[in-house]
Amino acid sequence: MRQFEFTPGYYEWHLTDAATDEILLNVCDPSEELYWGDTGEPLTREELFSLVSEWLNEAESCYSDNEEFNGILPECDGLDALEMKAAADLMTETLYNYYLAA
Repeated sequence: MRQFEFTPGYYEWHLTDAATDEILLNVCDPSEELYWGDTGEPLTREELFSLVSEWLNEAESCYSDNEEFNGILPECDGLDALEMKAAADLMTETLYNYYLAA
C-alpha cells in the first residue's frame, strides 16, 4: 500500500504519493467548507471524513474517465479501497488539526 503525504500549498492542499512525490489529489483551500454556513459551527471529524471521502471519490471518478480533477490527472493507478481509507484518514486528521483543533 502506498504511503501518503497531505500538505498545504498556495491556497490549496496536495495529497501526494510519498515514494514518488506525484500529486494524486489537488484540493482548493477548504477553510470555508469546514464550518456550517447557517451556524458557523465547525464540522465534526466524522463530517470532515465524509467531505474528504467525497473529494477522493469524485477525483477517482474523473480519473477513471481520463479527466482531470482540479487540474490533476495522475499517471499512476487509482487508489484501492484500503488506500482510499488511509488517504481519507490522513486528510481528515491533517485538516482537523490544522483548522479546527482548539
